[in-house]
Amino acid sequence: MQNEVKLIKGLRQPSIFFYQLKEAEVLKGYRLRIFLLFILSSLVYGLVAHFGIGMNSLSKELVGLSPTAFETEKFYFFIGRVLLGLLYAGIILFIPSLLFWTLSEEAEYRKLVVVQGLTLIILLIEKLTFIPLALYLSLNWFSSPFSLGVLSQYITSNSWVIYFLGCISLFKIWTLFIQYKGLKRLLAKKNWVIWGTLLLYNLVFWCITAFLAYIDFSSLL
Repeated sequence: MQNEVKLIKGLRQPSIFFYQLKEAEVLKGYRLRIFLLFILSSLVYGLVAHFGIGMNSLSKELVGLSPTAFETEKFYFFIGRVLLGLLYAGIILFIPSLLFWTLSEEAEYRKLVVVQGLTLIILLIEKLTFIPLALYLSLNWFSSPFSLGVLSQYITSNSWVIYFLGCISLFKIWTLFIQYKGLKRLLAKKNWVIWGTLLLYNLVFWCITAFLAYIDFSSLL
């Protein structure tokens, strides 16, 4: 059975999409879709950088620069974010898929990458929501009204905790739902195994994201 990889359909009709994905013997358009996801990720990160979002940590260093030097620094920042978008896509697509693949002797690695492709799209949509929040409301990503970051700032002043809770959002819940639906169909494992794996992976990923924000990793790019 040949199945064309239609990622948008996977977001709209995940149950049907994952059933067809499991039964498919040939994934038509797989390589093209993965390539386009890398391009999409770099474009989204580039768009965010174009609006200067994330340059706050560099603002002190840019003061006093000549116009030419300032534009050069902005260009380097833009290129760095585009490359970061490519790296981010690779991490989201392939590392979790490898983890999930180790749980089953039956699941095909490429199909697990497709599941993560849907996850990447959702995460990039969330990234796009940061643009109007930053431009019109001057909010940081961890202060998104779609996340627990706002609530955490009323509870604690600990930066790491705020960043960590800022990672937990409605979009992340959406990704958990998509991942569960896909893994349940492809891995044929018990619910507690799937949920345990998903929660462990996502908790580790959020912890790392919070740590990188805490040490201001963006200023190193």
